[in-house]
Amino acid sequence: MANSVSLRVSGALDQVRAVVEAALQPEGFRFTWEHAGQGIVEKGTRTKAMLLGVFATHYKYHVLLRPQPDGTVVVELGLATTGLSGGAAGAVKLRRKLDEVGRILTTAFQSSGTLVSPAQ
Repeated sequence: MANSVSLRVSGALDQVRAVVEAALQPEGFRFTWEHAGQGIVEKGTRTKAMLLGVFATHYKYHVLLRPQPDGTVVVELGLATTGLSGGAAGAVKLRRKLDEVGRILTTAFQSSGTLVSPAQ
């Protein structure tokens, strides 16, 4: 189980951001962008997770889109919460979902023909 996901993709920052949103919005995630290359992706609420524990859904990740000198963009997702509001099982659930989100994004960028590689 990962603490972060990192992909190197080709395209302009706005195009990369659009692919990320298009891939994750159907999964129920919502986005709060601080600026074009940094934001939060979240599904569910912390309050429900605190009240219902592992039976509730709350996933919250940082997303960074970092343009590179070679014209690619590194897409990074990392934990924005510990998941412990859902108990120890909630923390495991949060990391497992991050693995799934990584697979969803990899597939989306492969499908669009813009995946360069998993970033190093």
